[in-house]
Amino acid sequence: MRLKILAAVALLLPGLLGIALAVDPATQPAHAPSSRPAITSIPIGPAYAGTQINATVFRVNALVTSGEYQFVTYYAPDGSVVVGRRKPPDANWDLATLAFKGNVSDAHNVVVIGVSSDGLLHLSYDHHAQPLHYRISQKPLDIRSFGPERPMTGQTEQHVTYPQFVNAPDGTLYYFYRDGASGNGSLCVNRYDAATQSWTIIAHPLIDGLNRCNPYWWRPSFAADGALHLAWCWRDTPDAQTNHDLCYAASPDGGKTWRRSDGKPQTIPITPDNAEIVDPIRKNSNLINQCSSAVDAAGRPHLVQYFNDPAGIPQFFHIWFDGKSWQRNQVSQRTGKFSLSGSGSLAIPISRPEIAITRDNRVTIICRDAEFGGGVRLYRANAPYEKWDAIDLTHDDLGNWEPQYDLNRFRAGGILDLFLLAVRQGNHETATDFAPQQASLLEVNLNQ
Repeated sequence: MRLKILAAVALLLPGLLGIALAVDPATQPAHAPSSRPAITSIPIGPAYAGTQINATVFRVNALVTSGEYQFVTYYAPDGSVVVGRRKPPDANWDLATLAFKGNVSDAHNVVVIGVSSDGLLHLSYDHHAQPLHYRISQKPLDIRSFGPERPMTGQTEQHVTYPQFVNAPDGTLYYFYRDGASGNGSLCVNRYDAATQSWTIIAHPLIDGLNRCNPYWWRPSFAADGALHLAWCWRDTPDAQTNHDLCYAASPDGGKTWRRSDGKPQTIPITPDNAEIVDPIRKNSNLINQCSSAVDAAGRPHLVQYFNDPAGIPQFFHIWFDGKSWQRNQVSQRTGKFSLSGSGSLAIPISRPEIAITRDNRVTIICRDAEFGGGVRLYRANAPYEKWDAIDLTHDDLGNWEPQYDLNRFRAGGILDLFLLAVRQGNHETATDFAPQQASLLEVNLNQ
């Protein structure tokens, strides 16, 4: 299904969305149906698996590449933070179990890693509306030299959740996190200055729920020209069924100024009263929060998420800006119903989706669906993204795993490195007795 859901003015900022100079991918000839990509499995080590904490889609980054090295982080079976390093194509990991732990019984308390352009490693971990836990390595690319906990900016760091490190194409490191709580919070963004080895505030807040809701943002994405694209939904209470309205903004200059998809200025902070709604999704639609975004070679944003189809069945949907308006395409053809009712982490039969776009603008959506065996499933399509091919890469049931991949390595060469771990999550923030499992890296060549 392809629905035009919002009219937009075509006079866009060329450096922001690339409309004036780019060729519309929808006018290009479609490629042949997707073939099965080559995959390689690389073991990492034993990991905690009694909650979803090591396998949530918002764990950015679980894997990250800098130069010739790739890094990984996760919680060991006893809750200790593990950081690993390898030098592809070498499959052997050098793993360091560090002397600090996280509360693994709460799946919000993820550990994430970033690498700044000066080679220093950054760790953030163990947050659910708690004070900032952040460490930085004392030596470049060194997994064993993390110093003591320290502040970033010293401001708005008392109620942190959902830490994310994201590199711009030039290597600049950004840090995204929520200040506040579910149903009442805001998105804050910092940027690391490698010259001074210090963090500066981009906006505290960038998106503000005005004490009546909170933004749940999709994974941030950068275009090749450095433009930052951001999408989110609003949640009115801790109940996930109050998620509603998919919104969007972009910055052509690293967060200094912001624009809507029609190129008009966007006031900061962004609020429920001034945000651009690109898909007006009602509450009680099973709209999932915290999904993913990517930008194609023409500089146009693509968003993936799931919510109910007209029959009340949750489906994966792909929403993209074609240069004039936002388009919605239904990706999956699921038959099973479920409900997102309630608060806290939930045991859900499908994962939140991830998205990767190759240089020829072919879109790949990565997910898990118990209806098809619970392994790694890909949906792939070429513009105009109306026909989707499904490919099951693995067939073992991964429980409540969600996709996380190495954004930097994919950007460099089209290799999709997924962090793979079978996990089990209880409803409403409860842990299970599922035993530790072997974490692995699934390497997928999307150039095929």
